[in-house]
Amino acid sequence: MKLSDRVKELRNQYGFSQEELARQTHLSLRTIQRIEQNKTEARGDTLIRLARAFGLKPIDLTAISEKEETHFAPLLNLSALSFLIFPLLGFIIPLVLWYLKKTEDERLRETGKKLLNFQATFTLAVSFLYVSGMFVKMMHIGGIFKMSTFFIVIFTFYVLNFILILINAFRSKKLKTVIYKPAIPFF
Repeated sequence: MKLSDRVKELRNQYGFSQEELARQTHLSLRTIQRIEQNKTEARGDTLIRLARAFGLKPIDLTAISEKEETHFAPLLNLSALSFLIFPLLGFIIPLVLWYLKKTEDERLRETGKKLLNFQATFTLAVSFLYVSGMFVKMMHIGGIFKMSTFFIVIFTFYVLNFILILINAFRSKKLKTVIYKPAIPFF
């Protein structure tokens, strides 16, 4: 549940109108409306005031969305492991998952962008390596670039991608920022 939905739900449970909630929290009516419409995220003092009006702690208002995020963000990262089946799947499956959830949470949106940029870069690099390897094999110019070297480079790319996905799945589980480098910023 998003914070906007949570605030609206609590406001209705307590029988407050938006105007009454604005008076209770000493916030403007426009601020309450923007929070409930998910046009702004309540932070700091605003979050404290809202929580106080409902007799809660600030973490109680945000815990639900963080709980959802600690489950979905690692799943989003781990979905990129589908590159092991076919390199393009490591981009397509996270793209579909991200597209379905990107409007719900800013942190999830950013995690998805970083993951997709990295996976797109990985897919392009691996595709380039495959095409280069086929070209070298077809043209019989293996003196410079041996096929064993080609397979070692491809294997290294796969291992690095695998390790980065696992590291970032754990980072996202702990609500830390994911780090996917190098990546071309497509999104």
